[in-house]
Amino acid sequence: MIGLVVTDMDNTLYSWTFYIVPAVEAMMEVVCRATGFPRIKVIQSLKAVYEEHESNEYPFVLQESSIFTELPEFGSFDKLIIQPAKAAFAEARRKYLKPYPRVLDTLKELKQRNVPVVALTDAPRNPAEQRAKLLEVDQYLEALYTLPAFRFPERKGERLIAEDIARREERGEYRARCEVVELPRDHEKPDDRGLLQICRRFEVDPKDALVVGDSLKKDVALARKVGALDCWAEYGTYVPAEYLERLNVVSAPSITRRHAASVVDRDADQPPSAATHSLSNFWQLLSIIDARR
Repeated sequence: MIGLVVTDMDNTLYSWTFYIVPAVEAMMEVVCRATGFPRIKVIQSLKAVYEEHESNEYPFVLQESSIFTELPEFGSFDKLIIQPAKAAFAEARRKYLKPYPRVLDTLKELKQRNVPVVALTDAPRNPAEQRAKLLEVDQYLEALYTLPAFRFPERKGERLIAEDIARREERGEYRARCEVVELPRDHEKPDDRGLLQICRRFEVDPKDALVVGDSLKKDVALARKVGALDCWAEYGTYVPAEYLERLNVVSAPSITRRHAASVVDRDADQPPSAATHSLSNFWQLLSIIDARR
């Protein structure tokens, strides 16, 4: 009997690729217009910071970019470049960040059945927690396990963030409704320590846990390592070539591998036997759980 569902987030609950590409492109376009710098210069400047932090959602990318070293007065830089760029990113994210069909229905049904659902992601806490809030999946999750959060950038003792962001952080406005736990950086999947910690926390034997995710090398391999039931979110592995080309422009390989390993590893080309269960939609989890009663 399944007593716990552990789900990946990126390309399992929603498409990371379909929203991150237009969101980063929109932000870069604003920076180009505000500075007059050529697109290639802006892309390379921001991409270098993204690669350092291994995330295209590092919220302080502009403060740490070479662009800021050329325009180093923070007050005007924040008002004329950072704030409009962040607004463009947020608008595109609102438009394109959507849960896959029936994800919310499935999570709601699992909650009604008293089957705890925990998200285990290799994303840093800040963007993972924000996505959980924006998609409203935090109301159905018992907990969210992430990698360590980004810290506020500083220069000579000065925090390079707008005061309203600092105040919101202090008030807890960025916090999800569910418990959020930061795992050490070396717990990234397929390392099994995060999953085993979750099983201990919810007092469930790993063999009674179901693990769902889009990556065969990370999620499916992790489940099999601890004896959990593996469910491959095959639907999350299909990305049009156009999006992959645009992603390669704005995202470093290390970032894409963290958030979309199944795309890099071409999991879509693998045979169905590569996993115990292959899903064409998230809702199929319910029938798999029913079969284990």
